[in-house]
Amino acid sequence: MKEKIIKAIKEIEKKYNIKIVMAIESGSRAWGFSSEDSDYDVRCMHIGKVEDYLGLNPPQEQINLVEDNLDIESWDIKKFAKLTAESNPQIAEWLRSPIVYINSDLIGKFKKVFDTGCSLEFLRLHYLRMAKQNYHKYMGMGLAHSCKKYLYVLRGIACASYIENQKKLPPLPYKDVISYLPDFAKSFFEKCVIKKNTTEKAEITGDSEVTRFIENSINIKESVKREFAKKIELQKLLVSAIKKYG
Repeated sequence: MKEKIIKAIKEIEKKYNIKIVMAIESGSRAWGFSSEDSDYDVRCMHIGKVEDYLGLNPPQEQINLVEDNLDIESWDIKKFAKLTAESNPQIAEWLRSPIVYINSDLIGKFKKVFDTGCSLEFLRLHYLRMAKQNYHKYMGMGLAHSCKKYLYVLRGIACASYIENQKKLPPLPYKDVISYLPDFAKSFFEKCVIKKNTTEKAEITGDSEVTRFIENSINIKESVKREFAKKIELQKLLVSAIKKYG
């Protein structure tokens, strides 16, 4: 599959006259609980020619390619940098992916700037908000619920707890964060992983103790601004990257 992904990336580069300097796997494959029928969600950063940024037609801000079970999305470096300056949760996860298809020095450089400049409290609350959103949207009436959605909800709570306790952003593999769940929730999480392994549509009977834990964990009302403390460093990185790769 990696060969297919690299080939598709090269075709995108040629079609749009850009350079893709980062390509990683996001979502369930990066988190460690993909199914046999899971899509490949490849997320990229690209850079156009220097003259394009100075002219009337800047590089395309976002490029998408969906083909069978392959979903590729690439963001121009200026969009990537702007969202970095907003402590964007997707940026936080993409820079931490353990599955890298296209690597460059920019991954480490952006990660360093993001980690030292982002608002940890904003990202902690983001994980809880996403857990709350998934819970209320998908955990309706009935005895059985989607294993996939349970994993999304519980992983979000675990990541929020990791940030609260470690004062840094969590790693992506679920095994590195579920220790921040109580034992009964951790056991339920692993059961969901096993069931989901064969199909995205797997379901599991709800657990009242897990339900109470989720509802108590996502009972949040506070909010916080998307502050970023390293905008000068980010600006310098953006300019130097376009000069180097453009």
